[in-house]
Amino acid sequence: MPGRAAGRHYTKGGGGSNFLCLPEQLQWKNQTDTTQYKGLLYGVEYRVQYHETLFRRANNPDGSSFHGKPTSCAVCYVPRRSASVVIPGRTSCPVGWTHEYGGYLMSEFSSDVSRHSSNYICVDDAPDVPSGGVNQIQSVLYFVAIYCGSLPCSIYHSGWEMACVVCTK
Repeated sequence: MPGRAAGRHYTKGGGGSNFLCLPEQLQWKNQTDTTQYKGLLYGVEYRVQYHETLFRRANNPDGSSFHGKPTSCAVCYVPRRSASVVIPGRTSCPVGWTHEYGGYLMSEFSSDVSRHSSNYICVDDAPDVPSGGVNQIQSVLYFVAIYCGSLPCSIYHSGWEMACVVCTK
């Protein structure tokens, strides 16, 4: 089911720590706008201006930048398969597993400023770009890079963007 990625505002506290995939066709329950305290969801956009070449332009045929564009997502259901796994640092699935898609690990960016954590997600390396607000800079995704030290630098190269693959069985 295709949808739009949503998450908390990148500069605000509170809210959830994970990104969500909201369906294009929402179903509502009883509504009120009188609740004083609420967690808020914002649309997610790509922040990739210096790493643009990592994305293939297959789903962006006009060749325009992905930077600042809304992030699409999908909730996947694969009949007759009971397990799904995101494997960071891999571009292929284990023997006996089915490759669904591959790309790059993304999340909120890391900084010395007090921030909330987000979950890591595997973003297709040829993402769809839905229409909508551009450069709202509300909830954002950045490439995740390795930082070696406790991770051995001979294997984990500092500054390299982390690949990922989604596999089902």
